[in-house]
Amino acid sequence: MKEIINKVLDYISSNNLKGQINIGTAVSKKASFSNGKLEELSQGERSAAGILLMDNDGRIAAANTNQLDQGSLLEAVKNAAALVKYSQPDNGNMISSDKAFTFLDWCFDIDTKNLTLDEITENAKNMENSAKNMDKRIQFVRGSSFETEVTKRVFANTNGVYKESVSSNAAAEIMLAAVQGESSSMGYEFDIRQSSRLIRSEDIIKNSVELAVAGLNAEVLQSGRYDVIFSPTVSGMLLGVLSSPLSGENVFKGKSFLKDKVGSVVANKKVSLVHDPMNGSAPYVSSFDAEGTNTKKFDFIRNGVLMTYAHNLYSAEKMDCKPTGNAFASLGGNPSIGTINMHLLSTNTRNDILSGYKSEKALYITQVMGLHTADPISGRFSIQISGQVVENGQFTKSFRGMTMAGTLQEMLENIVMVGSDFKYMGSVAGSTTLIKNMSIGGK
Repeated sequence: MKEIINKVLDYISSNNLKGQINIGTAVSKKASFSNGKLEELSQGERSAAGILLMDNDGRIAAANTNQLDQGSLLEAVKNAAALVKYSQPDNGNMISSDKAFTFLDWCFDIDTKNLTLDEITENAKNMENSAKNMDKRIQFVRGSSFETEVTKRVFANTNGVYKESVSSNAAAEIMLAAVQGESSSMGYEFDIRQSSRLIRSEDIIKNSVELAVAGLNAEVLQSGRYDVIFSPTVSGMLLGVLSSPLSGENVFKGKSFLKDKVGSVVANKKVSLVHDPMNGSAPYVSSFDAEGTNTKKFDFIRNGVLMTYAHNLYSAEKMDCKPTGNAFASLGGNPSIGTINMHLLSTNTRNDILSGYKSEKALYITQVMGLHTADPISGRFSIQISGQVVENGQFTKSFRGMTMAGTLQEMLENIVMVGSDFKYMGSVAGSTTLIKNMSIGGK
């Protein structure tokens, strides 16, 4: 493959152009059951290449192909080359010269690669059966799945940068419904790991069943201002929303409430937000991004103070900063600014947070809808929430059909405790998080 890539890059250079190639190949196996029936059984390989070309004036064009032979790659290059002249010159467009490279040999698990489709099918089937046997109120299992994937990535450009990686991961998830009389409630849980041996099927089943059963006979509470506790999954969703205003490109274009805030207090002093792309506990890691820049661990927010934005080559050039290695892409796609394993630093344990409510109550939020609609410029949001009430350190009843409204700025300022029960979700990792005094709409 390297020989083919070099020939394609030579062709690009011979046409007085600069360019980069992202190649990805993923081998996956998956089994999924629904209400006792095998819904999906698949095994296959998919490959793709994302190609980006630019001329000396910074005009760019992109092309993609899912065929990795030399002829198909050259055809994609020719298609992109024909389009370069139609784009606008921009001196912010460039390609990496970062040739230093460390191959990560610890993010690939041979046992995960060798897990057979029969074993994967058995895992998915056992999860469904175990969930139904755990509680008689579990009447339906809408989906129970188990899958593995081995991914190979190659990055190369006309500046002589060449980097590659091989990684594995496994994922399991279940969605089910509890029914009691006229009341019904859904439960969902998942786990993603580098190795199939680390998937905690028992926890996935237990958590999803508890979530579904807890939602039975949920009620709408009185409106007011409440302390709220985000579950790890909901906390991760919040961090995912913060990726947009932290993007250097969005900041440069004036599309972020964090514009001109580097060095300023933007959160409670207990808040530190870290980008951690080579976290050994995470299912996804990367030593380089989709522009060939080496990744690193750094703080977005340290003790409440905004330290930096997420930069690709373009935003770093435009804002006179160094690239942070935050250009990522889907398989064979072209890069955009994103994160891997962004998380809040822990201040307490989950038990510390829940047990702190002896004489007052808090809302433990397990499901949200609409958080993706938060405005990255104003920070405003209004979301639907459901979950459980925490009193005397215990869950006492459930609620649903309520709303929480405010701003992302307010949430950051009101975070006072962060748990250590990290749930890795790829771009982010969430943990139990206490946020004080939020506006809740109910009855």
